Amino acid sequence: MGNPLARAAGMVRGVVVVTGTDTDVGKTYATAALALAGYSAGRRRVAVYKPVQTGVVGGDSGDVDDVARLCAAAGLPGGALTTHEGQRLSEPMAPPPAADLDGVALLSLDDHAERIAALLHEHDLVLVEGSGGVLVELDGEGHNIADLTQIIRRAVDPHVHVVLVVRSGLGTLNHTLLSLEALCRRGVRVLGTVLGSWPADPQPLHETNRNYIRTIHAQDGTNIPLLGAVPQGWGAADGM
Repeated sequence: MGNPLARAAGMVRGVVVVTGTDTDVGKTYATAALALAGYSAGRRRVAVYKPVQTGVVGGDSGDVDDVARLCAAAGLPGGALTTHEGQRLSEPMAPPPAADLDGVALLSLDDHAERIAALLHEHDLVLVEGSGGVLVELDGEGHNIADLTQIIRRAVDPHVHVVLVVRSGLGTLNHTLLSLEALCRRGVRVLGTVLGSWPADPQPLHETNRNYIRTIHAQDGTNIPLLGAVPQGWGAADGM
């Protein structure tokens, strides 16, 4: 199984936060591809951290388990990747209502930052996969993945960047532009975008969306590159 984000390999280092324009846009697949890209570029110790995993119970597989299986199927050595969850909630919804239904308190952003710092101390690359979209609340205090990124920049890694995973179909341009504006207005540096599920038989709509996303610039005028596209069903041949 090839790595669809191989050309992003030299750009991923330190802490990289992976978020999306929505839920089910392909963040987990993009995270796996970025882990492989980092390893191929010499980041021999890679960690994936999921601050809040919702919709799973007990020993059920979560997103970090899917990342590990995808990476193993692609040939990543077993000792090269470690995965961690900050908190696991049973209901498939945003963290605050899921925590309410489970009767537990959510971890603070500082708690997550401390865990990320510990991982960075032992690893060359730490990928942080968010829940849902950019502004989904993580901690019950109104803070989101963009806020966590700012804390990481101040306290953990001054060079932290975000990768935004986007759709290829109808509506993606508005969602992508809104998400990028939210990130840029908060001073979050965006490494690039990733098309999370690229169809095997793209239609003109998909092609024109991809071409437009390639042209997007940040508010300071710098280009926000399209890092690659994860093929729809990537990893399916390996039992995923």
